[in-house]
Amino acid sequence: MARHTREDAAVTRARILASAQQLIRHRGLHCVTVDDVARAIGMTRGAVYGHFRSRAELLGALLSCAEADFAARLAPLAQAGAGPDALAQALQAFLHGDELARHVSLIAALLQHKCGEACELCPLRERVLRGVESLRVTFAMLLPSPDLAGLLVAHLWGLLGAHAMHLAPAGLSGSAAALARLYQDHAALPAAPASCRSHATSGPAPMRDTP
Repeated sequence: MARHTREDAAVTRARILASAQQLIRHRGLHCVTVDDVARAIGMTRGAVYGHFRSRAELLGALLSCAEADFAARLAPLAQAGAGPDALAQALQAFLHGDELARHVSLIAALLQHKCGEACELCPLRERVLRGVESLRVTFAMLLPSPDLAGLLVAHLWGLLGAHAMHLAPAGLSGSAAALARLYQDHAALPAAPASCRSHATSGPAPMRDTP
């Protein structure tokens, strides 16, 4: 009986997370409440709070899903060789499938979040910043000029964002070879600004939350 109870709780938790993720993609983070998440799957707000003690905890669980997806793709990249095809293979593996695009709305909202006093979302924003820096460091090891890593991360973010908004086709891994050629022939690229070289997460400018 206890096993079934744990399994049922895991299924319900997954339903809540899927509901929250879908609503955030369609409406934006700051226009989604716990009531909205519960209503979308026929639950009460109290039932959702039985699994997540606060809205911030729910968002933190969603961010953990995103971190796990990114980590699973970054782990083999860190072990990649330095051959001429290494960057193309790394980009193809990183962009494979459409799973990463589902996290764009959450990550973008946290990056643009304007932190205030005792803000419950600030720790989540810091986690995103650390994750982007990890991405920059990983790709820096594969680039002929490590200073371009921040620019590549921005380029990848643009591709994922365009895909999330249905402005780019599915199967982004098909662009990996062309993207790798662009960065391997880095003389054709503009010089990376200091913000890209030192800290790829410094922009964009924080936005004030909407109610």
